[in-house]
Amino acid sequence: MSEELKALVRRVAALEDIAAIKDLKYNYWNHLDGYRLDEVRNCFIAQGALIEMEGIPRCEDREAFVKIAKEQGGRPGMYNMHHGHNARITLTGPDTAEGKWDSYYYGIDVNTRITIQLSGEYDDVYVREGGRWWIKTLRFRQTSFMMQKIDDNGQIKVASLGTPDPNAFT
Repeated sequence: MSEELKALVRRVAALEDIAAIKDLKYNYWNHLDGYRLDEVRNCFIAQGALIEMEGIPRCEDREAFVKIAKEQGGRPGMYNMHHGHNARITLTGPDTAEGKWDSYYYGIDVNTRITIQLSGEYDDVYVREGGRWWIKTLRFRQTSFMMQKIDDNGQIKVASLGTPDPNAFT
């Protein structure tokens, strides 16, 4: 195989890896929004996952993260929408990568009449194991936050702006 063809094969493989990592992250958000926690669990590496997100306790493995998600979500009348964009994926080795993402979240809790908007930045580490990509480390830092309360008359009051309410996700 010529050097030119070898280079092309490497470039195509890199594009396929980056596309697989993007699909992994999109699936994570989609499954989280749909409260499909077995699928959320399956986005993270089985051994050695680390999840650090402002607003929730640090999770040393995927089981701890799924437990928090069960406690904080999935109630009837609760709707979540994560939007991820501006992905910057860097392959750091044949089976490792890093990713930076911007995100926007909007949540509606019909029962408490609370809405939450926040934006932030993800810094992720990915590993390929068993022929597929996994999230090994997920770190999220909030860059904006707004929680609103809607009264019985439909009037909106900003309950928290800039700084999250410690009870926002409980």
